[in-house]
Amino acid sequence: MVRRRNIWGSSLGGPRPAFFLALLQGCLAGDCSRLPGRIRLESKTAQIWSLAEPIAAELGLEVLEIELGGGSSSRLLRIYLDSLETDGTVSIADCEKVSRQMGDVLDAHDTVAGRYMLEVSSPGVNRPLRKRAHFERVVGGRIRAKLALPGGKKRTLLGRLVALDEDVVEMMTDEGSTERFSLEEVHRANFEFEFEQAEKPGKARQRP
Repeated sequence: MVRRRNIWGSSLGGPRPAFFLALLQGCLAGDCSRLPGRIRLESKTAQIWSLAEPIAAELGLEVLEIELGGGSSSRLLRIYLDSLETDGTVSIADCEKVSRQMGDVLDAHDTVAGRYMLEVSSPGVNRPLRKRAHFERVVGGRIRAKLALPGGKKRTLLGRLVALDEDVVEMMTDEGSTERFSLEEVHRANFEFEFEQAEKPGKARQRP
């Protein structure tokens, strides 16, 4: 039996993304290979991504990020969507349609083990960057990139995306250094929305 409900989520300091949640029953599926053009996707996530993309595309949407967490008895699957249109938005109705279709497809392919919650939403202002096209759209803007280094180490950079040459990112960090790294090195990256700074009121002039 499938139970679903609509809710609104909020993104601190920015526009509120649309959410659609579904509580579903699923089973375990086999492994799958990393999808081309993606940044270090886990095999299970890659499989879910391949199922979600055509569903989203039919509605003029794209999959920005997929997260699968929790234990075997309580799993949470999050799918973040964005509009393919420059000025487009993702509505609750869009999230609901994708959620209903994804629930059927996931069950048909025996993708997730046990009972799980499916959450489909828009990404909010600090949207994830997963594909080369995502980085291209935010050249000149601020990003946060977590790099996967040899030996299992991680490094996080915060600054402005200066350029993207082929698959090499050039970034000016907040510390003033210029960093270059390939998309293959990116474990996770997000666009950092810049909020307008309110002007500080001037000091009142004192009479002589």
